[in-house]
Amino acid sequence: MIKFLKKLIFFPFRKVSRNARKTNWSTERNRKRVGKSLFFLAIALFTVFIFRFVWLITVNHVGGTNLTTMAKNNYQSTVTVQAKRGTIYDRTGAAIAVDSSTYTIYAVIDKTQVDSNGNPLYIDKKDFTKVEDFLNSKLGIDRDLIKKQLNSKLKQVQFGPKGSDISLEKMKEIQKAAENEKIVGLGFTANISRSYPFGNFASQFIGIARPKDENGTQALKGDMGLEKAFNNVLSGENGKETYQKDIYGRPIPGTTKVIEPVKNGQDVYTTLDAQLQRNLEGYMDKAATDTGAQQLSGTLVDAHTGEILATSQRPTYTATTINDAEKQKYFTWNSLLSQSAFEPGSTFKTFLMAGALDSGKVNLNETYQRKLQVYDTTINDWDVTENKSYTLPETVTYAQGFALSSNIGMSKIEMNMGNDLWGSYLNKFKFGLKVRAGLDGENPGALPSSNAVTQIQSSFGQGVAVTPLQLIRSWTAIAGNGTMLEPHIVSKVVDPNTKTSLTSKAEVVGHPVSNDAASGVRDLMLTVNTDPVYGTSYSTSGDSEQNLAAGPLFMVNGEPAAVKTGTAQIASTTGGYMTGSQDYLYSAVVMYPAKNPDFIFYMNVKIPTESWTLKYIARVANPLLTSAEAMKNDLSVSADTDTKAGKVTIENYKGKDSGDTADSLRRTVLSPVIIGTGAKVTAQSIAEGEKVSANSRILLLTNDKDQVMPDMYDWSKKEVEQLANWFGIKVTYEGSGNKVLTQSIETSTNVKKGQTLTVKMGN
Repeated sequence: MIKFLKKLIFFPFRKVSRNARKTNWSTERNRKRVGKSLFFLAIALFTVFIFRFVWLITVNHVGGTNLTTMAKNNYQSTVTVQAKRGTIYDRTGAAIAVDSSTYTIYAVIDKTQVDSNGNPLYIDKKDFTKVEDFLNSKLGIDRDLIKKQLNSKLKQVQFGPKGSDISLEKMKEIQKAAENEKIVGLGFTANISRSYPFGNFASQFIGIARPKDENGTQALKGDMGLEKAFNNVLSGENGKETYQKDIYGRPIPGTTKVIEPVKNGQDVYTTLDAQLQRNLEGYMDKAATDTGAQQLSGTLVDAHTGEILATSQRPTYTATTINDAEKQKYFTWNSLLSQSAFEPGSTFKTFLMAGALDSGKVNLNETYQRKLQVYDTTINDWDVTENKSYTLPETVTYAQGFALSSNIGMSKIEMNMGNDLWGSYLNKFKFGLKVRAGLDGENPGALPSSNAVTQIQSSFGQGVAVTPLQLIRSWTAIAGNGTMLEPHIVSKVVDPNTKTSLTSKAEVVGHPVSNDAASGVRDLMLTVNTDPVYGTSYSTSGDSEQNLAAGPLFMVNGEPAAVKTGTAQIASTTGGYMTGSQDYLYSAVVMYPAKNPDFIFYMNVKIPTESWTLKYIARVANPLLTSAEAMKNDLSVSADTDTKAGKVTIENYKGKDSGDTADSLRRTVLSPVIIGTGAKVTAQSIAEGEKVSANSRILLLTNDKDQVMPDMYDWSKKEVEQLANWFGIKVTYEGSGNKVLTQSIETSTNVKKGQTLTVKMGN
């Protein structure tokens, strides 16, 4: 192109010069000739430039460079706007987990780094010792590591774990100290992080979120616990913005334009109460020290709502000790509340007795002999001696047998009920089914096998596997006069983008036993604590540490609580059960007040090293329940978030995993009910696209080969009609009212098409 332009420019002049020499034209004629040549040259050049200009506009590329992109990069920038992860709060609005920035310190050792005046912005070799002393004193970084990094051939270096995760306050302190000591070349990079202000605070339950690389940007992602289970709720969506910049690359004010709006994560208000949780953590610390147990777990529940007010376990961790957590013997990342199942032992007798009272299969005043042989298995009570005699009377009533936690008594009751009837009550109490409270990795537990001996042994909590969360769900029926509640872990979800919130309410999930049966069990539980002869939690020596004289061990505000204790054998990894003198899971469930419980507390202690006594559990339960009772009125008041009630848009769940769908719906504060045991959803009671309020019940029909009748207690007539339509059955109604009180087809029984269901309605 350049050669062509040279020829184009100089050729006319050469031609004019040659012609002038040949023709001897006059000066005027030569000028005209030159002018004409310049005119045509100008037209030619203009044509070339116009063609090139049109070409650039049309093609928009020079070589491999996009001209539009290059131009925009010169005067415009596009940046990602990081979404804020939602905060996790307690029920009152105290922050449990919140976004924060941490910093990593670095040192510049590249000698080319100077400012505009030539002053060094790097650490000179003569200052290495000074920097070594500085970093060692301020951050405790190993001197050898500092020396190694400063003498490396890199241009910029960092200093390992102790040089990272530095708080804002510490970073400012180091900056000021470095300035005072005239140290240059030290700098900080900001990192997104998650802060847990309370430290040791339901750690395995809350979990933790850490920075992860996603699509070239860092984002916080839940690793465990509630942080992981509610990750989609908490995460939010990043946005994009553009702005124009000057020749120095600085943003020009007023030119910012939002391309994609940022959507911050939603805030999750748990049901935990910070004060009660902190109290529980302190009591659990002492219990762990006193017992030397391998593991401990404790949970406090509001009996009227099913809300979990405090939960903790040992061993545990904090955000600052998490890297060393696995060094603790018997440590587990699992939440013992929902992710680990075990044989519960004698606390399970509460459900056997509830079913027996409900079905009329026990006379509490009838006596029995404490001897029992079931096939090839001898069943003994805990007070049997080596010569096969008992330390307490051998002939007792069934009421006394419950107080002394008699395995033989409960076995005889189960045999009187029959395996089918007992099994139906296990189904009504929903054992073997996940709670689906929205937590991640929940363990479903296991019902007893069909073996006749195992069926009988399940009456006293052996041969059946449960989680504390399942026990708590079932105990709400004992505390609530037969009405069973879903345990709740979230009180409210707040969307800061729309200023709306979804607030949970108490959720009824069944009515396994009558009011009289539940009340009767609580009366029996009171005798466990008050009967001086048979009560397993009646202390003959009292407890000097809690200033308790001989008498009931579990006392709140001077009143005895309703209690059931438990001592469960622990399965061995090599088969059978462990045989050590302390190889047991010791536990107790405590309800207070006994007549109309406000609270349920459950605690278990696995394999203590010290001589076991129930006092270890009482020293946690008594002060915790006393505090809870004092705060009872305040616990009913939720945090004020200045938001309006939100709605949830129903999606199409057909073909999706039924369990995952139920968990997902629970996280949006809805009340899913899985119909059947199929793995996939085949139909739903609320149509796709419909907007519903929080706590709305949605039925999810599964691809179960059988049609199994659910517990419809508290259902609406519309929900009953939906189930009848799916099952192809007829419904007749008795009474008036808006809610189901009773149903003629038992829970968990198979239903045939054309069958008639009679439902009693009430309020």
